[in-house]
Amino acid sequence: MSSREIAELTGSSHDNVLKTVRALVKRRVISGNETPYTHPQNGQTYTEFLLDYRNTMVAVSGYSPELRAKIIDRWLDLEKGVAVTAAPKRPRKPAFDTTYTRLLRIARTLPGFDENQQCLHAARGTFNMTGVNPLEIMGVTSIAAPNNDAYLTATEIGKEIGLSAVAVNKLLIAEGYQVKVQASSSGSDYQATEKGAPFGRMFDTTRKGGKGSQATLKWSNRIAKHLRPFSRPKDAAS
Repeated sequence: MSSREIAELTGSSHDNVLKTVRALVKRRVISGNETPYTHPQNGQTYTEFLLDYRNTMVAVSGYSPELRAKIIDRWLDLEKGVAVTAAPKRPRKPAFDTTYTRLLRIARTLPGFDENQQCLHAARGTFNMTGVNPLEIMGVTSIAAPNNDAYLTATEIGKEIGLSAVAVNKLLIAEGYQVKVQASSSGSDYQATEKGAPFGRMFDTTRKGGKGSQATLKWSNRIAKHLRPFSRPKDAAS
């Protein structure tokens, strides 16, 4: 039986099994030689031990009765010529910090993305690959823009110029600042056009209750003066 099989049957890491076997070989409690094997997935060459029944039983003597029983049952299967059926392994998700760093490096090569957007897209990609949004776990509900502009939602713009959020979004579309897009559950319903790009910026904001994030298109407060001529005066609206 190989040390890799022992690791799989007992749920131990192969490194820990190798450490135990090497220590026993060094003390001459068991005998065995390290044998190279090639990993079928990455083609790398690693080391394993091939042990007979006696050496295997000694190597696993420190395990619980339940785990030793698995080893014995496997030996009985080997003697009967029963083929090994490898248990399906759950795919391991990559570490979120490494994933974020790599995606951020990629985002920096894309044209037309400022630092704010690069971070947001890298965080979104990290969530898609690992299930973890690094900005959320740090409590970052939004990223400040790289200039001194205040960025407002359609609702906040509407309060300044006397329109509803729906009317503001329609006006932004009519004046060519944004277009309506088919959004995902976490995406924005709107996207800035080339004309609107100098004023609009995408923010990742945490949903109420802290569960998940939502992309929101916000606008520089400078956009208000461009939209105000198209709004009704507040006294006229009443």
